[in-house]
Amino acid sequence: MSFPEYGQFSNPPQEGAPGQVPTQDGAVPGQPVDVPSPQQFTHSDAPGVAPPGANTEGKTTLWMGELEPWIDENFIRSVWFSLGETVNVKMIRDKYSGSSAGYCFVDFTSHQAAAKALSLHGTQIPNSNRPFKLNWASGGGLADRRDDRGPEYSIFVGDLGPEVNEFVLVSLFQGRFPSCKSAKIMTDPISGMSRGYGFVRFSDEGDQQRALSEMQGVYCGNRPMRISTATPKNKGGPMGNMAPNPGMYTMGQPAMGYYGQQQPMNQPMNQFTDPNNTTVFVGGLSGYVTEDELRSFFQGFGEITYVKIPPGKGCGFVQFVQRHAAEMAINQMQGYPIGNSRVRLSWGRSQNNSGPAGTPYRPAPPPPIYPSMGMAPNHSFGPYAPLKVGHSPVPTPPMERY
Repeated sequence: MSFPEYGQFSNPPQEGAPGQVPTQDGAVPGQPVDVPSPQQFTHSDAPGVAPPGANTEGKTTLWMGELEPWIDENFIRSVWFSLGETVNVKMIRDKYSGSSAGYCFVDFTSHQAAAKALSLHGTQIPNSNRPFKLNWASGGGLADRRDDRGPEYSIFVGDLGPEVNEFVLVSLFQGRFPSCKSAKIMTDPISGMSRGYGFVRFSDEGDQQRALSEMQGVYCGNRPMRISTATPKNKGGPMGNMAPNPGMYTMGQPAMGYYGQQQPMNQPMNQFTDPNNTTVFVGGLSGYVTEDELRSFFQGFGEITYVKIPPGKGCGFVQFVQRHAAEMAINQMQGYPIGNSRVRLSWGRSQNNSGPAGTPYRPAPPPPIYPSMGMAPNHSFGPYAPLKVGHSPVPTPPMERY
């Protein structure tokens, strides 16, 4: 038995909870707002708890919170076994320290058993001095793995800032669309950093279609979201025993039309999920920007393999040697003004670490040298200011190593 809906809670809770929209009284819709702190919520608003008034019919999973640090899965199972219930337990832990996040999910054999267990809320836990803190879990548990489960409908959410986590994303959508079930933000498997995009799932197609139009450009955190369709591979069929994973979705036609063509349905990876992809797509590029100028804005993030600006397309591509350099560039240069416009960044289509056909290899020029005691100037988007093209304060070093 697995918990596919609860993998999204691998991090300790940071802000608020699903079902609570991170807005302020009087805030203008679609504008940046401050996200409430965890201290402003009760246990009924904790991560993984179903929002008030949510439909609990058929659910078999309870949220169990305010756990002491020493409590583990075996203890939880033994507690419920002593009460006559056989359960499966998913303990939520900090993915970096491994310590308990103070809550878990308990999956019962039936909805009736879960409802009976919920009545113990507030009574003392056997062999502990703490009371039960119980509530229905958000997501589905066994109810979401039934053979008669209906189809799911997903959307792609792009241009997410690094401050946005899965809880913040799902909160924003659940407050407006009752059938919103979960959110998944894709992260790099090595660095753990957000890749700047994710997926939101709905059980109602009407909510999905409304979200595609109503949430386009709405702020999540400090940036407006870019919304487009995302189709599950098994749309229309059960997905219960499939945990969310990077290969689970393929993108529909992007709303802004600058991520390239749709990936084939049977392709396990695309430019967003390929761990070997080091190519950055630069959209919204002024036609007056040259490849040398574009290179100068990005060379401070790491060694560059090539820079390409297709004629008349209003976009460009920057390929780095290392993926982490490309990630930093995407995160820190998003919206930065280059030429007379602000650029949009995302993962480009992987070129298998080589430039496109007909593009000669061009090594990066030497890094910029700064005056004022050798300190780089303050730069709100990246660690380096662009190097002035056409002027090099030092001779270009020999390139024999290439």
